[in-house]
Amino acid sequence: MALAVTLSIAGCSEEGPVEQPSAIQGGPTTSTETPSTALNGQASLGDQAMKEDVRIRMKEEPRLQAPVATNVAPTKQQFTLEFREAMDRTSVEAALRDQAKQYTEKEGAFGDGIVPSFDYRWASDRELDLTVGEISLPEPTFHSYQLSVSGAKTKSGRTLGETPSFKGVIEQPNQLWKMSVDGKRSEPLTSFDQPYGIEMLDDSGKFLLLSRTTHYCQCDAPFEGIYTVYDVQEKKFIPYPNKLMTRYMGSGAFVADRRGFFYEQPEQGTEIPASDTAAAVRLNDYVHGAGFSQDRTRLIMAVGTREQERDLDLLVFDLKSGKEQRLSKALVGRVPFSQTSDARLPVTFTDDGERVYVMMDTDTGHEKRYVYTWKTGKLEPLKLPLPDNSWGGFTRTTDGVYQFYYNAGIYKGAVKISEDTRGDGKWISGTHLLLRTEENPDAPKDSAYNRDIVVFDADKRAERKIASSIWNGTSVAGSSPDGKWIYLISGKHLTKP
Repeated sequence: MALAVTLSIAGCSEEGPVEQPSAIQGGPTTSTETPSTALNGQASLGDQAMKEDVRIRMKEEPRLQAPVATNVAPTKQQFTLEFREAMDRTSVEAALRDQAKQYTEKEGAFGDGIVPSFDYRWASDRELDLTVGEISLPEPTFHSYQLSVSGAKTKSGRTLGETPSFKGVIEQPNQLWKMSVDGKRSEPLTSFDQPYGIEMLDDSGKFLLLSRTTHYCQCDAPFEGIYTVYDVQEKKFIPYPNKLMTRYMGSGAFVADRRGFFYEQPEQGTEIPASDTAAAVRLNDYVHGAGFSQDRTRLIMAVGTREQERDLDLLVFDLKSGKEQRLSKALVGRVPFSQTSDARLPVTFTDDGERVYVMMDTDTGHEKRYVYTWKTGKLEPLKLPLPDNSWGGFTRTTDGVYQFYYNAGIYKGAVKISEDTRGDGKWISGTHLLLRTEENPDAPKDSAYNRDIVVFDADKRAERKIASSIWNGTSVAGSSPDGKWIYLISGKHLTKP
């Protein structure tokens, strides 16, 4: 259970369950296809009216279409270029090389711009299958390339102006790994060819949410992307045409899929993969934040009007019956905003099975911290052993005995037992072991495998190393419900090969 929370008092009035259910059971019903069919079986973009002189898209992932900047693997990449007019083939090939070279010489390249090798296979004067050759570069370098046909000529002699470009930022694909708690055994659970953002949707590691950005920058700005649900056991990709969220914010007409994600109700005619775990929800409110209960039978939400920024209703919603419990204006405080932009962030709920923790902001920068108890149905102020003006984010053991405050260390109730342990960390399910990665001070400075995986035993007040020489981009994703395995997101090689 992880929490980012903040304090005060809430005067709550409770309304009983509504008689008319608001949930429409059984969400989308269109069939789920295999990955290749779902990605490539859609109508050809060339069959649609073309407004631009050219379409450049990835053959393996046609949802990535110029203009776009996204991560690509250093292995061979295949693209399809479709032209509005018949083209002079020689001029197209020359433009691709020239534009790639110009990209390396101007500002705007991501890292060091490179000119990759190209292989051209013309299907016709209006369609080119382009292969970008494998890129062999030392790690940890930062390189990118551009595909553009600006300046190419048509068969009729017209010179193309500025055309949409495809920028590929080279990145090795991450994988999901599992490792035994003693560190003696480890194995990759995925073998992705492309670089995805990876998020576990459930503690068992059965489903992952994969994402690829359609814009790139070395910053914290949020960008839209493309989303795919991945079944780890079946090794099956389930692409979605819309935005998927693990924390929902948006219209009151949305779908909650009990595999662990949400999306706004799509427009009529949008084909969504079939799912027997999806439930459509219809609310008159705007949802400023929604999350699942731990057993994923209910939603807990902060709702109001779209323009409202403070003092929201708390709404508990049963996904099966559609019954609601509403605590009017119980969440006193402001909705959270991004620290890097003026964008709103969803109000976040974290359920430990007995209680749900939530925070609201204030004008003074203090947190308002609340706890909702499932058994009583009441929302109350949450008291933490921290100053009111400090961040109260924490994660707790399964039995609730210990809490790890990210900025304050490990506590047993109100008693601090370890101050040195700060930063990121996750409790291993059913144990009092806090799992973290940390830099190995003895590793060579230029090594990409310079981290250790350590556990802190809260009962023994002692830390031990369970694995060393771990890739420096490794992050802890969670642990299995039985506490025997930990899940890690890392590269092709978890430890130094």
